[in-house]
Amino acid sequence: MDIRFREKLSLRIQHLAGWITFPVWGSALIGIMRFGARYKVEQLHQIRKQYKQLKKSVEGPVLVCSNHLTKIDSAIINWSLVSVWTYMRSFKFFSWNLPERANFYNNFFLRTLCYLGSCVPIDRGGNREAVKKSLDKVTYLLRKGHPVTVFPEGGRSRTGRVDVEGFSYGVGRLVNKVKDCHVLCIYLRGHNQETYSGMPKRGARFHLEMTMIKPESVHAGLRATKDVAEQIVNQLALMEQAYFATCGQ
Repeated sequence: MDIRFREKLSLRIQHLAGWITFPVWGSALIGIMRFGARYKVEQLHQIRKQYKQLKKSVEGPVLVCSNHLTKIDSAIINWSLVSVWTYMRSFKFFSWNLPERANFYNNFFLRTLCYLGSCVPIDRGGNREAVKKSLDKVTYLLRKGHPVTVFPEGGRSRTGRVDVEGFSYGVGRLVNKVKDCHVLCIYLRGHNQETYSGMPKRGARFHLEMTMIKPESVHAGLRATKDVAEQIVNQLALMEQAYFATCGQ
């Protein structure tokens, strides 16, 4: 990993700017989701309690891995896991994420919100050196104890189900590069979400399940990367099967 001092400083400034301004943009964003769009996360108190317990149960970095159906999944996850007041006290609880640059960075307002909301943009399928630099930044953040949210499938599922065949290996590379990295697997779905979409429907109710795993591989190199990524995606697929068995539409 090669991340320069100025890039480390840039990430620290970005984190501080997000924390200072969070009472404004964070409260507004959650207010829009909760009251404007009338979204509701079921069993929110229990989810936050479970997340706190899971975080305490492990030592070392935590990578959050979730299925992916809408453009605002990462925002809903951050809203679900920790309260606004906790973020105001310690913004280090706020999870960084890697949005597709093409989806959010062509608009000044969204670009600003992504900056304040702890985003490291990535150009999937773009220049290898640029992608590597984004992943190196995320590796640095994980090693510094910041939670990071990624979507192992590499994009929103076009079938509405976890893609156990066409997933990205990048998540396996991240886990293998960060010592003692645990993975918090999250399955998130709106009850009326049949397939992928830009935004969830107004009034959507979200179901969220989570479990902590520590994927490891006996292999090395690319095989280890693929093995770890496969373990994570398979765990999400199992959580999806459980969802449809008990809460299915």
